Amino acid sequence: MINFTRSSIRGCLAAVTVPLVLFGLSGVAHADELPFPQQGYGSVGGPAAPGGVVNLTVKEHPGNPHPTAVTVSSPALTDDTALGDTKRAWVGAGRIKKTAKPGTYPVTFTLRHENADCVAEKDRDYLCDYPAVVLRSEVTVSGAEETTASGEGPGFDGGLAIGIAAGAVATLAVGGVLLRLRRRRTDS
Repeated sequence: MINFTRSSIRGCLAAVTVPLVLFGLSGVAHADELPFPQQGYGSVGGPAAPGGVVNLTVKEHPGNPHPTAVTVSSPALTDDTALGDTKRAWVGAGRIKKTAKPGTYPVTFTLRHENADCVAEKDRDYLCDYPAVVLRSEVTVSGAEETTASGEGPGFDGGLAIGIAAGAVATLAVGGVLLRLRRRRTDS
């Protein structure tokens, strides 16, 4: 028969508990620095007139973790600018403020890495908090006269009238051909 003493039970309990505590729990590892700090790609479409929409694209530098959140700020863009994560990049659209004057304005993208996948080989099973990456780009606001169609051509109303007239002519032509074919059949 085996004689269990208090010290052997405590030793067994410690031998089982310590590895579970040390290796079985995954938590957030706080990383000091990104592999490629302050690097990435931020793009703003344009130029656009006040009230117009521009495309936005943000991509992290290869080797850095994928951002968990991206915020956009610019004196030319409205506050409802939205970006969505495609798992390859963050893309979206921003609307130019109606009060924006023609010119070039800065756009700041802030890439946040809170609870992101760790990039170090030893920490791959953990989540890491990295410092934010700030990328800068520019958006060009054009004057309203630059984005409107030139004075050449009929415009929308003129094009609509031409389309209606062309449709009426085509209908009459098809009707005339069908009438002529019907008369030929009755004559023969």
